[in-house]
Amino acid sequence: MPRSGGHSYGGYSSGDGVVVADVSRLNQVKVSGSRATVGAGANLFGVYAAASNHGVTIPGGSCPTVGIAGLALGGGIGYSARHFGTTADNLARLQIVTADGELLVCDASHHSDLFWACRGGGGGNFGIVTDFTFETHPVSTVSTYEIEWPWAQAAPALAAWQLFAPHAPDALFSVLDLIATDPSAPGARAHVVSAGQYFGPESDLPSLLQPLTSTGTPIRITTGTLSFLDAVVHWAGCRDAATCTEARSTFAAKSDYVAAPLPAAAISTVVNAVAARQGHGRGAIYFDASGGAINRVPKAATAFVHRDSLFSMQYTSGSDDASLTWLANLYAQLRPYVSGFAYQNYIDPNLRTWPHAYYGANLRRLEAVKRKVDPHGFFRFPQSIRPA
Repeated sequence: MPRSGGHSYGGYSSGDGVVVADVSRLNQVKVSGSRATVGAGANLFGVYAAASNHGVTIPGGSCPTVGIAGLALGGGIGYSARHFGTTADNLARLQIVTADGELLVCDASHHSDLFWACRGGGGGNFGIVTDFTFETHPVSTVSTYEIEWPWAQAAPALAAWQLFAPHAPDALFSVLDLIATDPSAPGARAHVVSAGQYFGPESDLPSLLQPLTSTGTPIRITTGTLSFLDAVVHWAGCRDAATCTEARSTFAAKSDYVAAPLPAAAISTVVNAVAARQGHGRGAIYFDASGGAINRVPKAATAFVHRDSLFSMQYTSGSDDASLTWLANLYAQLRPYVSGFAYQNYIDPNLRTWPHAYYGANLRRLEAVKRKVDPHGFFRFPQSIRPA
């Protein structure tokens, strides 16, 4: 199993009975013209920092220690995705070592089926990528916002956000977080916060955000202007750039994609579940808006099939028995309201329907590519694609 950043939610890149090929030392980032060639072992902060020296970026995620390889091969969603597309959408070329030891250069004209599969078909399925070449985008400053509501207004805040965020201008990416905080923290309380990044002037935000700021009585509305790299540090939750390479956290998680607005019953279920966790342990639900450039790409154009959702949901908790029970119960209660799809980069060892949930209508073509490049399943793990 290849390992880049070691962030597999299922622990599939951590060893334990499998051979792990760690590519973390292949971490160079070279920017030339409108493209960047990135070693498969580079982490996101390293990519962002190197690209920013040239005034450009590659759309990626917000966790700074995530490896570029796993992110790109599984799709890649973050604060730039509605504006620039997924990480995979910006992939122009890659080099990959296949099961027979051959080094292939893949792009739209060479080994195009394998190139297609590597844009959303998940890490560890088809070989070991050694480097990626991405299209880059000029960036300078971005505008940011955060809105917090009293917990009693969590339901109307979520209702307003889901009608607004997926349909906002492409330049605005928005999240909504419902979080039960650590009960040991001073003044611990449940939080409902929306935040986002806008590729435009801060002066645009008051009118753009009016559907949210006019909902309920927000207790905090802040906006700002940051350099793109400072925004990366901000969304990563780092104290500064130097701390963006520190150790990762451990948690349990599940995910969903939502294709139709959640009805009042589903919103109530979500809000009540997070409220019930307050004082009893970690528990949160993170909503990330889709739409924009993400959804303009046809489902079959890349292996990343999640092109018609309004937003994704990520549920997280601690890993103790009580937390895992809370996570499983909430997930089960929301089955009537979600699409049946899940994000392959939030890989879920307990998801029985994972082939459809991750890949949908693209599964059969992915299996055919697997049969062609790895017919004996040399690269395999519990949720790897099987040869057709």
